[in-house]
Amino acid sequence: MKIETPPAPDDVPAALQLLQDALGEEEARIRKEGSKAMEGGDYDTATTVIDFARRLLAFQKKVAGLENEWAELEDLRDKATPAVQEIVSKRFFGQSKKGDITSQDDYCGPVLRVLIEMGGSGKTKDVITKVGQAMKGNFKPKDYEKTTSRAREPRCENTTRWARQKMVDDGRMKSDSPTGVWEISDKGRAC
Repeated sequence: MKIETPPAPDDVPAALQLLQDALGEEEARIRKEGSKAMEGGDYDTATTVIDFARRLLAFQKKVAGLENEWAELEDLRDKATPAVQEIVSKRFFGQSKKGDITSQDDYCGPVLRVLIEMGGSGKTKDVITKVGQAMKGNFKPKDYEKTTSRAREPRCENTTRWARQKMVDDGRMKSDSPTGVWEISDKGRAC
């Protein structure tokens, strides 16, 4: 079992991502164990597990919705006047101002191009690495700073994950990909 450092109490995106990761791992485990029940002919257990898995997936979507709402709040903060930013940025939003980091939208095209180059899908780590290589010349100094989330990964990697979630939500990437795999959708290919 992998033990992760809990996010700082004021790092809302990290907490939500940690929750998403835990839910994804649990969903994969349930899928595996439910398959065993089905293969063993224990259909009552398998049916109950399927119902539970559906509810778990619905909950994951709600958490994804919360992640999007938080990103919208951050965007609203970034567009606010400096006086408003000073007031609302004290605790939960950090200190990055618009223009200090590469925007999430700037990652979407490179993610889709990398997935096409990889044949339509790829492992999370491989996709993030290739996107980082493709965007290297566009990154700003703050993009390389370590976040407090995901074992203090660089902000550019964390933002790549957020861009992926945005594209899952708008249909450019598949939402039913296996855990740890990113897949482009037909809509994403059209983009």
